[in-house]
Amino acid sequence: MIGTVVVPLDGSELSERAIPYGTAIAEQTGAPLLLIRVAQIGADEPEMAESRNYLRTVAARLPGRVQFECERGDAADTITRIAIEAGDPVIVMSTHGRGGLHRWMTGSVADKVVRSAGVPVLLVRGDQEIPESGSIDLRSILVPVDGSTYGEHAVEYAVELAKVFGARLHLIRVVDTPSAYAMLSRHMEAAATGDILDEIIASMRKEANEYLEKLAHRIRESGVEVKTVTLEGYPGEQVIEHERRGYFQLVVMATAGRAGVSRVVFGSVAERVLKMGRSPVMMIRPKPNGE
Repeated sequence: MIGTVVVPLDGSELSERAIPYGTAIAEQTGAPLLLIRVAQIGADEPEMAESRNYLRTVAARLPGRVQFECERGDAADTITRIAIEAGDPVIVMSTHGRGGLHRWMTGSVADKVVRSAGVPVLLVRGDQEIPESGSIDLRSILVPVDGSTYGEHAVEYAVELAKVFGARLHLIRVVDTPSAYAMLSRHMEAAATGDILDEIIASMRKEANEYLEKLAHRIRESGVEVKTVTLEGYPGEQVIEHERRGYFQLVVMATAGRAGVSRVVFGSVAERVLKMGRSPVMMIRPKPNGE
C-alpha cells in the first residue's frame, strides 16, 4: 500500500524534523524515500542549484534508496502533484509548533496538502520530541474510529504500519453522550426522558462495543495485536485525553467521518489531536467516493 515516502523540505531545521519518521517508514516498508523542495515560481537558476545541492547533501546522509526533486511552483500544489505521480505515496512533513498551530489550520502548506492530496499525510509538530538516536520505533499506534467507512480507511493504513513495525493497535471509539442527551431531551416528554434516554445511551454503548470487537477480530486475523477502548463524552476531549495518557508513538485517523455534520466534527477532532496531543498524526482524507 505504501509505494513511496515523500518528505517535503524547505531548508529549515523545522522541516527536517520529519526526516526520521520518513526514513523509518521507508526502511520498514522497503519503499523509496523521495525528498522534495519547492522554490518560488520566479526562482533563478543559482537558487535552484542551491536547492538541489541542499537536497543532495541531505540525501547523502540517509540510508536506503533516497531520491530528490526540486521544482518551482506553488508549494502545496507541487508537493501534491509530485507525490501522486510517485505512486501510492505517504507524505511526511512538519507543521508549526504549538504556538503556531493556528496557522496550520488557516491555510499553511501542510493544511493545503492534507485537504487536497487525498493520500495519507503524517504531520510532525515542530515541538515533537525526536529520539536522540534519530531512530523511530512505532510500538503503539492509536486509531480513533467512528463506525463509518471513511473512518476505516485510516485503519487500513494503521494495520500496514503495525505489521511492518510490529506495533500494537489501540482502537478507540467515543460515544458522544452529551450531544445525544441534548438532542434527545429536546424531543421527549420530561416524565419519560430519564428512562428512555438511559436505554438509548445503553444501546449506543452496546453498538460501539460490538463494532470495535468486530473490527478488532478482523485485524487480529491478519496477525496484528489489537486493544479496544470505548469512552463516553465529547469526542475531541476524550480522544485527546486518552492520547495524552497513553504515550502512543503515532495517531492514525481519518479527517472525515459519518455523513452530514458529524463528518465536520470528526475532521475537527483530527485537527485538535494534532494541536493538543503529544504524538505525530497521520491524516487520512479519503476520496469523496470512499464511503
